Amino acid sequence: MSFTSTYGRHRVRRAVVASVIAAAAIGLTATVSDAAPAPDHASAAGAHRVTTVSPEGADATGVSGTWRGTLKYLAPGKVTVAPKSGMEQGFHVGPHTKVLGAAAICGGPDGNVTIDSKGDGTTPCTLKQLMKAAKTDAVKVRATVKNGVATTIAEHYHP
Repeated sequence: MSFTSTYGRHRVRRAVVASVIAAAAIGLTATVSDAAPAPDHASAAGAHRVTTVSPEGADATGVSGTWRGTLKYLAPGKVTVAPKSGMEQGFHVGPHTKVLGAAAICGGPDGNVTIDSKGDGTTPCTLKQLMKAAKTDAVKVRATVKNGVATTIAEHYHP
């Protein structure tokens, strides 16, 4: 057996493995984008399905509504909100997502807490700050989502 034939077999094996992985990834994408949308609003007593949407499905087929709960990191550009009752709701964040902090995501000038009359943050934050806060699994938020993409995520301040 020559070196060339052994080397060729390794290349073929790698190509087959790569093809299998690619086919599996395509199947997962189809499954995710076919997910049924959740109800248009969250209720304290109602249960919600975990729904994630793909960027392709975020045009007019994604979930829409407002959820309050704990912010959690899912993947780059994707987070979830886990309400006290019901299931987590997943969605995308992007450059058009308005992020408002009170203290944990980001605070006001001089480190002050900035909130409105409902206790939601009012200081503009970056997506980088949002994703960092999401990884702590400790920040309470109100997330407003349209077609699978967050329009506003506001930290809910609780001293």
